[in-house]
Amino acid sequence: MMVSWGGAQNCHINGRVSVPGLQKKAITVTNVNTGKTIGKTTIVDSTFSFDIEVEEPFVAMLKTDPQYPSNANSYYYLRVIGEPGNIYADLVTDSLSGTPLNDQLHQFLKESHYEVSVINALYHQLNESVNTPKNEQEELNAKIEKRLGSFFSMIQETFQQNKTNAIGAIVMEDYLSYDDPGYENVMAMLEGADPVVTTYPPLLTKLAKMEKLSHTAPGKHYVDLTLTDYKTGKNIKLSKVIDGKVALIDFWASWCGPCRREIPNIKKIHEKYGGKDFVVVGLNVWDKTENQTKAINDMGMTWTQITDFTRKATDTYGVDGIPQIMLIGKDGIIIARDLRGEEIEKAVKKALGR
Repeated sequence: MMVSWGGAQNCHINGRVSVPGLQKKAITVTNVNTGKTIGKTTIVDSTFSFDIEVEEPFVAMLKTDPQYPSNANSYYYLRVIGEPGNIYADLVTDSLSGTPLNDQLHQFLKESHYEVSVINALYHQLNESVNTPKNEQEELNAKIEKRLGSFFSMIQETFQQNKTNAIGAIVMEDYLSYDDPGYENVMAMLEGADPVVTTYPPLLTKLAKMEKLSHTAPGKHYVDLTLTDYKTGKNIKLSKVIDGKVALIDFWASWCGPCRREIPNIKKIHEKYGGKDFVVVGLNVWDKTENQTKAINDMGMTWTQITDFTRKATDTYGVDGIPQIMLIGKDGIIIARDLRGEEIEKAVKKALGR
């Protein structure tokens, strides 16, 4: 449906935040596409209201100040569509109504939240079923897969119906929080989408990460990097360390508990398989030199260590959480990512043909 707005029109947003600790605190409304705060007011008697000018619908974020000064994350928020008309929003119950796009958005979010709660309950049931017969576990797994399939189909259909309006931006953002359909598939879905979707910053951030992951996924050649040799402090190319060998690359940091728990596994593999055809490389990231040195000494990490405090390595490989343990073959092709525990040695043995 084509709509001619004919210039800016008024959008009135009123709502509730029934949280005692937020009374007389600020609440803002931000244009997510531009990042600009377009309204700020105070919560009085659990209510608030804004009047903003809208030229065309966009994704807006209602966000309170923190409830507790000591906890920056103790705020409430709700995404709404800024469009002409009167909009009602409740940040505690996630209620949203009053205009066509917001009514549709509320229905989508309501259905999504319900499906997620059901799927999470099924996963919990599966985790608790370790002592049940194998056939019952398989039936539960099949039930989860079927429910996930229906859920993703619903999201995809909703996106196709709304790819030319601001709802599509939120739908795609949420979809990529639940599933990883692959960068190429997402770009295909975005063909013909309105700029309000294709320029939506949260979506662009996720797409940038997906693109990097697609270039460094299993089956792709590793991307060479110039980093810092821990022993000498001089620049060194990753290729100089690993080319011609099977290489286990461990992105780690001294402060990372899960990283430290994997170190004994890596140490065992280094001692067992290290040689002319296999190398272990510790890639220390997001750390401080003194903490890195202490961890290396305390944990007996005798394998090759390289350092990157610039985020170059993690950005290149789309890493936003560590440890990230990947295996690269002699031919430079990435064999596996996200290895953990016993799976690390199994992958190494297979790559070495042992």
